[in-house]
Order: sequence, then structure tokens, then C-alpha cells
Amino acid sequence: MLKRTSHPNGITQISLAATWWGRPLMFCHAYLADGLLIDCGHPLGAREFAAWLKTAPVEQAVLTHYHEDHAGNIPVLNSRGIVPFAHHAALDWLHNPPRLLLYERVLWGQSQPGKAAPVGDHILTSRHCFRVILTPGHTQDHLVLLEEREGWLFAGDLYLGERLYYLRGEERVGQMIASLDTVLAADFDLVFCAHRGLVREGKRRLAKKRDFLVENRELARDLFQQGKSENEIARRLFGREGWMTWVTAGDLSKNKLVRSLLSDQE
Repeated sequence: MLKRTSHPNGITQISLAATWWGRPLMFCHAYLADGLLIDCGHPLGAREFAAWLKTAPVEQAVLTHYHEDHAGNIPVLNSRGIVPFAHHAALDWLHNPPRLLLYERVLWGQSQPGKAAPVGDHILTSRHCFRVILTPGHTQDHLVLLEEREGWLFAGDLYLGERLYYLRGEERVGQMIASLDTVLAADFDLVFCAHRGLVREGKRRLAKKRDFLVENRELARDLFQQGKSENEIARRLFGREGWMTWVTAGDLSKNKLVRSLLSDQE
């Protein structure tokens, strides 16, 4: 399923989701701003994305990170002569995508090899200058795009929500906090999130996420000093493991979040 939504200042949101009995499972959003496509959706939406791309005024593209729901249609872009920009750390992942877990294949589809080019510090369009900011934490290659004159932040998976209860093994809370601090030093209001869509008062909401992570890091470390185990801390702060842990066969879990909160690694 592909949906298009028009936002102010000529920004188009392209939303892709696999369907089950005609119902969308989970949308992921890409954005088109003045000829620049930010992310390109997942492989299960390749046919609809390719049909949209035939008439869309896409001149260049950039990927916020290598995950299949954001970068899975690189082969479609390549077939149209578009080589998207990405952080250099993502290039090998994109050229040699790993075998995905079952739930990832169900939601997004298995990524196929594609060609990308290393991104610079800025991306220029006819009307805009987007500053590229590296924001590791969700992945090591994660980046966001800031249009300072317009007050826009294309955030990839940096936001997702003001509270975080589950984490994957590759994610690092310390890096997330540092990345949020970096971004919050800039001036913006509108956040274009890859899963929440347009988020108004985006800077305030990103600050609330940062405060939530810092507060829970302090609480987790206090509980650890009291001799509590990771499992006990997870239950005390976030409750028992929920459906997301079971659906992902443990790839996402509250215990992994606590483990990262307790770590000094950034």
C-alpha cells in the first residue's frame, strides 16, 4: 500500500506498508522536498514505489540509514539512474544486505543489493540547503537532514516517540542522548519522522525524549547499585516484556534497553 500526503511548503510524504487482508501492518514514511527524496521505503512496496517514481519529480535521494524500511528500494532508484547518498558506514550494508529476521521479512521484505554514494556535509536543491548531521544510536550510520531557514528536521528514526521501551542489540542509548543533544542545539520546529509523520513542536518533543532517556539511565544505574538485576530493573522501570518482544523473537526487548542504559559506551 502506498499513500501520498501533501504537507506545507511543497513537501510530499510517501507512506508504504505491507498489508494483511487489505489492512496496513506498519507504515514507514519517505519525504520528497524540492526534488530530494529522503528515504525510499521497503522492498515489499517496490512495485508501487516504482510506479510512483515514474511520474515523481525526484532528482536526487538520500538515506537516513541502512535499515530495509528506509533503504529497501535502492534497486528501484538505481534502475531510474538515481544513486542515493548515504553515510559511508552504510555503503557495504547496502551493497551486501544481511539476511533479515522473520518478522522483518514479513513487515518489510528482504533487501536486495543496491548502489549508494557517500554523502557530504550538505545537500543542495534549487531552493534549499540541507545540513547533514550524523546521529548514531539507532544505527551507527544514522543521519538527519536540517533545513535551518525553514526550521525543518527530517529525522529518520531519531524521534519515533517521546518514550522508548524497547531496544535492539545494535542500538546505544548513550549515543542516542549525544545525538539528541547535537540536534537540539539547532533551530527547528517541524520534525518529519519516518514512522510518526509530521510532528509539530518537534524540538520540544525531541527534548522530552532526551529527558526521558537521561532520567531512566540515572534510575537504572541507581537500581543496579542497589543490587538489582537487569531483569528486575526492566520490570521496575518499564514493566514485563510485551508483545513486541515475542513478535520479534527477542530482537526488541526491555532488557536490552536496560543493558544499554547501564552501559557507559557511547
